[in-house]
Amino acid sequence: MTAPRSGTLTVPDVEAVKRELARVPGAVAVVPADSYRDKYATNLEDTFAFTPGVFASKRYGQETRLSIRGAGLSRGYHLRSIELLLNGIPLNLADGSGDFQEVEPLTVQHMEVYRGGDGLQYGAAALGGAINIVSPTASTAPAENLLRVDGGSFGTLRAHGEFARILGDTDFFATVTGLTSEGWRDHSREKTARFAGNLGQRINLDTETRFYLNYNAVDQELPGTLSLATAQNDPTSASATARGGNQQRNTRSLRFANKTTFALDGGGKLDVGAYAGYYSLFHPIFQVLDQGATNFGAFTRYTGEGTLLGHRNIVTFGARYGRTSVTAKQFVNNAGSRGALTQDGTQISTTATLYAENAFYALPTVALVTGIQGINATRDYRNNLNAAKNDDADFTSASPKLGLLWDVTPGAQVFANVTRSYEPPIMSDLTQTNLAGIQFVPMDPQRALTYEAGTRGSEGAAAWDITVYRAEVRDELVNFTTNPAIPAATFNARRTLHQGIEASLALDIGRIAMPGTLPEGDRLVFEQVYTLNDFSFENDAAYGDNKLAGAPPHIYTAALRYSSSRGFDIAPKINWVPDGGYVDYANTLRVPGYVTFGLEGGMDVTEGLRIFLDARNLTDRRYIANYTTVTAYAPAQENFYPGEGRSVFVGITASF
Repeated sequence: MTAPRSGTLTVPDVEAVKRELARVPGAVAVVPADSYRDKYATNLEDTFAFTPGVFASKRYGQETRLSIRGAGLSRGYHLRSIELLLNGIPLNLADGSGDFQEVEPLTVQHMEVYRGGDGLQYGAAALGGAINIVSPTASTAPAENLLRVDGGSFGTLRAHGEFARILGDTDFFATVTGLTSEGWRDHSREKTARFAGNLGQRINLDTETRFYLNYNAVDQELPGTLSLATAQNDPTSASATARGGNQQRNTRSLRFANKTTFALDGGGKLDVGAYAGYYSLFHPIFQVLDQGATNFGAFTRYTGEGTLLGHRNIVTFGARYGRTSVTAKQFVNNAGSRGALTQDGTQISTTATLYAENAFYALPTVALVTGIQGINATRDYRNNLNAAKNDDADFTSASPKLGLLWDVTPGAQVFANVTRSYEPPIMSDLTQTNLAGIQFVPMDPQRALTYEAGTRGSEGAAAWDITVYRAEVRDELVNFTTNPAIPAATFNARRTLHQGIEASLALDIGRIAMPGTLPEGDRLVFEQVYTLNDFSFENDAAYGDNKLAGAPPHIYTAALRYSSSRGFDIAPKINWVPDGGYVDYANTLRVPGYVTFGLEGGMDVTEGLRIFLDARNLTDRRYIANYTTVTAYAPAQENFYPGEGRSVFVGITASF
């Protein structure tokens, strides 16, 4: 028996979310899980392949370089400058750093992308914006029971199960996922086990509370970076450093959260909640990083619609507080085991945020949007081996926003906004490793003023989403590698410029070129996404107006998707990167461009039973997918992650 797909007070369905995001005067997108159901999706590169402006590029396993508008682009590991939320609840640590490996794409209902200052919807004021990952509930799950098995190349096998029940005013949803893979490269074996569940209780017609529980166990061998020649000629190899140190990244995380939603008179809504979690990391690299983190916080968010001076008015208020304490130890790396203790520190971060946004409809189709975010953040480092190295920093600021939204037609909008972003450095920026050990290095916060304008909508056989933006950044937190064995160092680049184009266009070819030809209910749609990245220094003392390293200037992805009303679809795909971008800030080496081809499709065998195929890099093209940034490139440097070769994955899903 199939469960209903309507949302609840705490978790609206996808269509309700689309209507809400249509009120945002900026670059936003909704990515339903259905959009990648016929893919072997294990990381954010797979889920955001057709989302304009989101640069997600796989390094290995589930490790992905994630950047929006160049935010955190130079960071060689994990996440900065993008606010991650899980069901509207902060997923980042209190210092702003994040670990997207905790996200299992199969346990997602949809993802909401708020690029740049549009993340103020959830109190985010980061250059890259915010991504809200929403879990299904028993009310929005596709079925009461679901089993899925997929796998294929590189010894890959994944099993996933879902269980959903509605019992009166109580609903329960749970998933279990396990994955094992040998990996395409040597020394890149991974194993994961995940649980995600939520329990909702309707207290009365106007009140609902929901509890969330998430557990993740991720064990990943690291293949390391290669020289350019090795990456091109022997791409499946692992670096000698990674092998010799038996480099790994093994994490365990447990997270508990609650959100209670009150439906108020007049159509308003109030969310309140709290979260707490524990995270452990065992990470043999240049040394063994052994960390344990406790993370907790609370939040509230109010949205309401009424009238102001006789005009429609929508207001949002919110507040958040988070605190993270990390016990960070380092040991000599004895081939992947702990040796002698070398570092022992405690890192404590807090962040308190207040935000407000107001949309005033001066005309029935024109809204003036104003907003502001205030933030206070602290960073406290305690060296448990040498108290003389203790240090701390405090950051406080307010960031305003001004926007305009015009509903040109019922199906088309034009928007523009100006926003300020403010980002205190994260703890790994402040606690840098050098020859003297770990030092607390004072850093300035990263600030930016971003201008954007665009249009989105659909008309006839076309649907589009186009945004142009320009961000003038001050004191950008830029990373570069000082030694391949040691994590990146960070410095403030005094003035940088981020600008670009984020565009998607879908054309219903069946309606345009083949009217009346296809069987009734069938569609042939040409989907395209293009991103222009233009990031540079401005009058820098060392680099002048050089391009910032780390991103390809042009990215084009397209698919020609045929969908049949009989439950069959197929889509040949292309991913074209004409120029891989600069590796170094001196701009001495550009990574070669590439083109890869893929094919995906699925078929309903019977009611509730579906099979799919996902074939990638069909021509087995050798290319550079990712790289670490350096000040000046030298041929012997090992900076490069090769892209995966030809692969084929198949899967089957049973819903009942």
